[in-house]
Amino acid sequence: MKTINETKTPKWKIALLVFESIVIFLYLFVTVFFVWYKVDKNGFIAACSKNPLVRSLINYTTKDDYEQNVQDTDYDKENINQNEGLNGNVETYRNIALFGIDSRGSEFDDSTHSDTIIIVSINNKTGEVKMASLYRDTMLKIVDKDGDVSYTKANAAFFKGGPECAINMLNTNLDLNITDYAVVNFTGLTKIIDALDGIDVTLTDDEMNYVNGYLTETRLITGLDAPDLTHSGQVHLSGLQATAYCRIRYVTFYDEDGQKYYYDMGRTARQRSVIKKVVEKAKDAGVGQVLQIADSILHYNTADEKIITTSLSLDEVMDLIPTLLKFTLSDNTGFPFTCDTPKINGASMVVAQGLEYNVSKLHKFLFGEENYQPSETVKTISDYLINYTGISTVKLDEDIEPETDNDNVNTDNLTQEDNSEE
Repeated sequence: MKTINETKTPKWKIALLVFESIVIFLYLFVTVFFVWYKVDKNGFIAACSKNPLVRSLINYTTKDDYEQNVQDTDYDKENINQNEGLNGNVETYRNIALFGIDSRGSEFDDSTHSDTIIIVSINNKTGEVKMASLYRDTMLKIVDKDGDVSYTKANAAFFKGGPECAINMLNTNLDLNITDYAVVNFTGLTKIIDALDGIDVTLTDDEMNYVNGYLTETRLITGLDAPDLTHSGQVHLSGLQATAYCRIRYVTFYDEDGQKYYYDMGRTARQRSVIKKVVEKAKDAGVGQVLQIADSILHYNTADEKIITTSLSLDEVMDLIPTLLKFTLSDNTGFPFTCDTPKINGASMVVAQGLEYNVSKLHKFLFGEENYQPSETVKTISDYLINYTGISTVKLDEDIEPETDNDNVNTDNLTQEDNSEE
């Protein structure tokens, strides 16, 4: 016969049962609270993300999975470089690099090119967010993980040294202070958009045909399926269809204001428009959809098959939740602002028409800095590119000083007249 002590439930099981009961109670309470009182969901979630008890519960239930499946725990910020003598307002902003890759399996560190490179800049005071896409074929200085220097396409940086090399490229060439990143592949983007029930876009006939064309390869890469599109105009895209849409580069893109973007500029503009739509839907999503997205990110990621990874810790992600909930994309652009597209050594390149000038414009766009003076590092790279490619500085019309009447006056005659009067 068992003694009384032998039949007692272990203390740890009792503690776990109590904890699970508390979690279930809190979940039911929050659900009823939302339905009955119709409170502001975003405000409530933002408050919860700052609450020590809630954060402890999230860490207890999620942290291990997050660190194992999502966070890049091998990433070392000590390997990230910044140019000396950074000027201006850059330190008052949180800058994060977003990379989109077409990898399969676990190729998230290197051995793959980053087809999408986006700088996300968050104003720490206002929460305002701006995005700038770096055209993937932009010729920049890259220092690989072995210290070898090359001037080549920006998307090669990820291939040469993973996220650390790619971030160092951005910081070195653009005078930035990025230390964190997120990477998503085609499968990850597809699953996130599907969890939000897709997005609505307006397609031209040419765009529809290219979506169907890219779907063939995208199905093979992701192992997922979606039907071909049957009409243009207003179209609802599934995750896989939206991913194929993001890949289009040979058809003109028209933004909401009617602005035209061509080739790689059009492709990056499409990508920014999709990100904007995804964020807007995520802000309006129900709790169930948000949980579904989180579940996709946590449980579709494995050691052998990743869809997303980031340098951000779980606590850092929770710190960003209030900003993400009030996310307003005030503006977005592509970089460089002025460029040429020559062939160099047989490869098509995007060359900034004066990297120094374009970096100054980037800082004005992202940080509101007038007449930003780039670092000596950027000036040196800019001079090298001008000398190597023969492509000199070209300014936007808004930065060209208009000629005055005095510009056409013969100063020699003025000098003679002045002398004669003497």
